[in-house]
Amino acid sequence: MKMSITLLTLFLVEATLCTVLGEKLYKKAGDDVVLTPDKPNITDPITEILWKQGPNKVVDWDTMFGLAIYGNFKERTTLDNATGVLSIKDISKKDNGVYSVEFNGKLLEKKYTLSVIKAVPKPQITYSCNPDKTICTLTCEGDATDAEPVTYSWRKGGVGLEASDNQLTVNETDDSETTYTCQLKNHVSEAMGDFVIVPFGNDPGGWWNNTRFLGFSVFVLAVLLVVVLTIIHRFKTGVWFYQKESMPWEGDFWKNQNEAGPPADASNGVSYSVVNDPAPNEGTENPEEKP
Repeated sequence: MKMSITLLTLFLVEATLCTVLGEKLYKKAGDDVVLTPDKPNITDPITEILWKQGPNKVVDWDTMFGLAIYGNFKERTTLDNATGVLSIKDISKKDNGVYSVEFNGKLLEKKYTLSVIKAVPKPQITYSCNPDKTICTLTCEGDATDAEPVTYSWRKGGVGLEASDNQLTVNETDDSETTYTCQLKNHVSEAMGDFVIVPFGNDPGGWWNNTRFLGFSVFVLAVLLVVVLTIIHRFKTGVWFYQKESMPWEGDFWKNQNEAGPPADASNGVSYSVVNDPAPNEGTENPEEKP
């Protein structure tokens, strides 16, 4: 008995919500929307049509005064006065709300709840692992602001998984690379992002980390080589490399400063050298001084 009462209550609540909210319409921002009235009980000729967004008028038409369009619906809204079909172009969040229509002053039961949402972005998959790299958690991330409601789904190598939220725990035992795909979806769009995990036990980002380490190591070795060559040049030549007029690929660059050749006469380019005679030994007599 209690179960029957509960089911009846739920049915009445659902029926009430359907009456109040009416048909639920999801549209993407920038799209067009067409609202078609349900008028099975209207048998008299249509002389007046009124569409409302909540309590506010959207369009008003009658046989005497013609068509009037209100607010921000001007210049982008049309009404078929024969059928009552309402068309709105380039919709945005401002157009959200419950729409109702009156024919000849009579409110139709069916209403339309319009929700204008954005398309979902392409998701990015990030990961975090335990210290032993035996279990990793993949997280599907994407800015879903103004795109709700959104749903998540996962695939492994193209096969659907039961996970339905934005995180997936991976306990991989395969010896080959595995591709995981996250799908982000709402009522107007869907987008997917992929992530490749290398054989388990390795860091999914290990290739990139190893590449960065190798590049850094090569850079450090190159700097050390330059420093060592600079010091060797200083000891070998007696001067710093920037004090040399010659270039590194020229022979004089590595010669000692004291080993440079004799100076040249600036006027004729002829080299010369000065030779000093040795001093006479003490006690040696000059033959010319003898009597």
